[in-house]
Amino acid sequence: MSPRSKELNEEMRAQSIQSLVTTARQMFAERGYFNCKVSDVARAAGMSQGNVYWYFSSKEELLKAVLVDGFESLGALFQQAATDRGTCLQKMDHLLDELLIFIDQRGDFNQVLLSLMGHGGPEFLGRLGIDMDQIGLRYTRAVAKILVQGQEEGVIPQKFDPNVQAMFFFGLFNGLNLTYGQTWAGLPRPLLQGAVFRLLGISPQAYSSAQQSGSTPS
Repeated sequence: MSPRSKELNEEMRAQSIQSLVTTARQMFAERGYFNCKVSDVARAAGMSQGNVYWYFSSKEELLKAVLVDGFESLGALFQQAATDRGTCLQKMDHLLDELLIFIDQRGDFNQVLLSLMGHGGPEFLGRLGIDMDQIGLRYTRAVAKILVQGQEEGVIPQKFDPNVQAMFFFGLFNGLNLTYGQTWAGLPRPLLQGAVFRLLGISPQAYSSAQQSGSTPS
């Protein structure tokens, strides 16, 4: 049997790391980070505890990997929405769809994050090397870019500050997550869409007009 290539070794390592991150995210959400042991994660991932420490020097380092993975995925989602082709309304529609998919597939990330916010919050995350201010700023800029486009297209009033509106946008979803966990994602999509659009100052008439002209997804 020929030895594994360097590329294959790196691929297997990446798969093992991702498996541990996914399992840790699920376990931390289910049991709580502080109540979960590395041995619990190892067992659930089908690995030995020594294997976990081969990739992560501590439980905190594993938690940081879970958080970075989630924040980067969300960041990519917002950035893609901001840079994709299409109108403001198309981008906001797509962004809402992607957020709902994220909650459906990775709602446990939100559970982990919310539980940590109750145990030291930004200060605790800062000790892990997670800068919540910078993350929030990056997300806000991406959404504000879409809202600026909406002002240029005449569907959002010019009197609104796009950065403030973006903060309200995140405040809505953060509030839903904090109060209702993942259950809010089961609300009818038109209801959520209407709440988001009213918050951003997008009139029903503007959206209805865009639908009739075929400039928004059906």
